[in-house]
Amino acid sequence: MDIKKILAVAVLSSLIGALAATFITTSIIYGNQQSRPEQKSETSEIAQVQEAAIPVIAREVTPAVVGISTVRVEYDFFYRPVETEAVGSGIIVNESGYIITNDHVVGNADQITVFLSDGRKYKAHRLYSDSALDLSVIKISAPDLTVAKLGDSDKVVVGDLAVAIGNPLGLALQRTVTAGIISALNRTVVVRDGRGEVLMQDLIQTDASINPGNSGGPLVNSHGEIIGINTVKASQAEAIGFSIPINMARPIVNSIIEKGRFDKPYLGIEGIDREIAQAMNIKLTVDSGIYVTGVKEGSPADVAGIRKGDVITKLAGKKVGSMAKLRQVMYGLGVGKQVDIEIMRDRSVITKTIVPSKITA
Repeated sequence: MDIKKILAVAVLSSLIGALAATFITTSIIYGNQQSRPEQKSETSEIAQVQEAAIPVIAREVTPAVVGISTVRVEYDFFYRPVETEAVGSGIIVNESGYIITNDHVVGNADQITVFLSDGRKYKAHRLYSDSALDLSVIKISAPDLTVAKLGDSDKVVVGDLAVAIGNPLGLALQRTVTAGIISALNRTVVVRDGRGEVLMQDLIQTDASINPGNSGGPLVNSHGEIIGINTVKASQAEAIGFSIPINMARPIVNSIIEKGRFDKPYLGIEGIDREIAQAMNIKLTVDSGIYVTGVKEGSPADVAGIRKGDVITKLAGKKVGSMAKLRQVMYGLGVGKQVDIEIMRDRSVITKTIVPSKITA
């Protein structure tokens, strides 16, 4: 059974479940003791449909998942080379060999080796890496590659099916498949590792098992589409893992494929979202937006007239509720193009124009 048929059954089952729920509610009011078995039956049927989708998803996506082995060369007190090895995961997103993974997997690596699902292995070179996003793009030269389909992470909702694929605990357990649901959206976590302390925003939370070695592997929806890049798990608890929304990576990858590089847009502001502002006892008069805590002199934001204390609510007509969302919109626009930026200042809505400048990654 292909994914489309499975989804059709899932939708039909959901409709049947909704009708059954209405009947069950009425039956309970009037003392019908047969309602509980029917409810359990419908719930079991939906669960069975979801479980049936997982093997199809795994079969279609797994060939596009790669194992990544890295070597980092450092030098000791006597300047003798010391090699540190690590492993991770990645996902092939273009038939020419472009692969998305995490910065913490390959960002500091001196040697990168990619292992394909059919047993082949190739040396890879790094094209882009951003520690703030924990994203990297690497490339191999290999024929006959299986490419993953990218989904739309903006359409993800809590409760959706989520399937994680990767290499937990090393290459001996390559392409392990775990399944769960989308547990929450727009999560902010502080990651402390070799990169220092990194604040990561707008992450997707899932209870699909993510372990060391899964980093850089895909989080997949019920359509077999990549909706996230797995990045980190909560060390204090089980079944709490996080993924970078694929819409954050898409414009970066597209630019690298089309132009051979990604020109990172720059506005020159420092900001926090509404939730963090509230935690700092900063009162905002809007439901969402970016509270500007600083503006760099001479930057595009400074030229546009953005001030400390302004609240950015829209960029290029799109709502921005976090710095991560602001970056996502910026990355889609590119650099050198004049766009509108909407701000709240002293309870007034002001629209200005801004031209993002270039930081070449």
